[in-house]
Formats: sequence, C-alpha cells, structure tokens
Amino acid sequence: MNVIYKAKSELRVETSEALQQFLASGGQIQLVKSRKAPKQLMRGKVTKSGSTGTSGFAVGYPSKSL
Repeated sequence: MNVIYKAKSELRVETSEALQQFLASGGQIQLVKSRKAPKQLMRGKVTKSGSTGTSGFAVGYPSKSL
C-alpha cells in the first residue's frame, strides 16, 4: 500500500482542475442548505417521586433505628 503525501497547494490545483473538467463536461453544482440538528438539552438526574431520602432507605423510614 503506497501512501503519497501532497502539499495543500498541489491538492488545490488538482481539485480545481478536476472541478473545471466536471463543469466543462456539463456537470452542475447546486448549493443545498444543511438542516440543523435539534439542540440536546443538558438534563440532570431527577427522580419523579422527589427526594428519596439518604443512605438508600425508603421514603418515610427513619434513618436511625429507635
């Protein structure tokens, strides 16, 4: 597998030549606006039942045994 690295100026020349050939042979270029993806909102971890207490006990139970 041969990998040839070219300078940016060489790539620009080759690209412009290929583009000119494409247009000369009857090709057309059409600009299409891209669709914007909806923004993803940052949402924290929220429980629907509200506060569930501390240390894993169920709601309503005391955290210390009496």
